[in-house]
Formats: sequence, structure tokens, C-alpha cells
Amino acid sequence: MERRAPKMLVDYAWYQDGIGMIGLVPKVKLPPLTRIVEDYLAGGMVGAIKIDMGAIETEDIEVTLAEPNPSTIKMFGLTNGEEKPFTFRAAYQGPGAAVDRFKVQVYGRVYGLDLGELERKKLTEVPCKITWTKLKMEYNGEVLIDIDLLSGKEEVGGVDRRAGINAALGIS
Repeated sequence: MERRAPKMLVDYAWYQDGIGMIGLVPKVKLPPLTRIVEDYLAGGMVGAIKIDMGAIETEDIEVTLAEPNPSTIKMFGLTNGEEKPFTFRAAYQGPGAAVDRFKVQVYGRVYGLDLGELERKKLTEVPCKITWTKLKMEYNGEVLIDIDLLSGKEEVGGVDRRAGINAALGIS
């Protein structure tokens, strides 16, 4: 049993297309990952179970920019097949001096910008939505999740969850 105080997010950085956006991104909402399941209930069962349908429900990344950023606005013109890298890097620290590294990198495109209300002498917030086709999550260099929606790749904890499916389809 593990007993300790939780590690805290002490800082983070956001990168779009390899360029650091230090000081320009006050808020990031990483995409929740959800497996698509279906309730199944048959004769003799006392209750329904959720059956994995072999697919992932993709949700967007939501980034709040501190200004109408020209390089981000230009990415609104990207179409399918023109995805760019977006990277979230974070430092987590608990008791003591050790710092853990957390990284989420996606390949995606900006499809939503809200220039909203702009008011003098108030900080600007520009919410931005990014859809993705590839996602890789690492903790201290260990790959936890590696998903490529278009190539049928889904590795979780080092296990290729689609190996059998892809072999049956002749996809390598």
C-alpha cells in the first residue's frame, strides 16, 4: 500500500509546432480518454456488463491563450492530413526535491477559436479547440499510452491492444 502526500503540478509549458508558448497559455485541458463500451444483458445475468467495442471516443484538447496569437490563428486553416505537433510538458513535485516529468504530445489541428469579448484593461482569454489523430503520454520517459487513430495503433502500458485485430486484418 502506498501512503504519501500527492505530487503537485508545479509548472507546465505548452508547445505548438515545436515553438514554446511560455507565458501565453494560462490554461490547458488535456483530452479525456474513454473506451467505447456497450451495455450487455442476457438471460440468466443479474445485471448488465459493459462490453469493450474496440474503439476509443476521442475528445478535444482545449487550450486558453492569453492573446489572439497569430501563429495559432493560422493553424485554423489546417485540414485533414496537415496535423501539427502540440506538446504539454509538466513538472510534478512531491515531498523532497525530486521532480517528475509528464508529457502529452498530440498531432492535431486547430478547429475552434473563440475571440470572444475583448475589453480594455482586462486580460484576454482566447479558447482554442484542437482535434487530434495521434497521442502519446509519457511519465518520466516511460510511454504510458501511444495511440494513432489512423494507423490502428493502441498501446497502453507497453501492451499492444490491437495486435490480434491488426494481424487478422493484415495490417502491420
